[in-house]
Amino acid sequence: MEKLNKYRRGFWKPKTMFYLGLIMIIPFLLLAIASYFEWGIIGTVDDLIGREVRDERENLLTQVFVVITRLGDGWFVAIVTVIVCTAIIIKFKQIWLAVWYAMTVIVGAGILNQILKAVFRRQRPDVINHLIEQGGYSFPSGHAMGSIIVYGALLFLIIRLAKRKRTYLIFILLFGSLIALIGISRVYLGVHYPSDIIGGYSVGMMWLAFSIGMYGLSLTQQPRMEEENKS
Repeated sequence: MEKLNKYRRGFWKPKTMFYLGLIMIIPFLLLAIASYFEWGIIGTVDDLIGREVRDERENLLTQVFVVITRLGDGWFVAIVTVIVCTAIIIKFKQIWLAVWYAMTVIVGAGILNQILKAVFRRQRPDVINHLIEQGGYSFPSGHAMGSIIVYGALLFLIIRLAKRKRTYLIFILLFGSLIALIGISRVYLGVHYPSDIIGGYSVGMMWLAFSIGMYGLSLTQQPRMEEENKS
């Protein structure tokens, strides 16, 4: 138990998270460079992988992936955010943690993603049949980026607050599978290229790591602030 507690205390160390964020952004940066060369070989690989995924289309699987992709929709992310923040405040009495979660999701999955889409303006795949209606630009995938942020941040909260190791190991498997399936669903349904998904995951991980690092940094400042308030 002591070893477990030591791991959890060190999980959100600012330096560790900031370094992790810098590493996680590398795939996005490489894709960003490729975008200035009209995607080149990346576009070819996108077509090959996308074709292989879409070749698996059949009615039942399509219905499953439509449900899965909705778990990354903006409206669903908003519902999850409200529920999680409410639970944190009511059950754990940690308002700052609820604020951190809400801001992580809103800024990362909402504002940052829309800014990046507006910068790159990559059009969605147009030579294949889209199985759902989806507007806006394609790179980076908002569903991939949002799923990493909203479910990754929720996983961080579980690791932060859970008392049993088994609890968060189960959620690591659950959320990890969900994040992967949401990304696959976007390619399967024809509304994203595989590189959009990779780019979304990359930026999402970067933002999540930086946000966790900032939260950890705020914890280190709390004792100093409390001491200054007393003096």
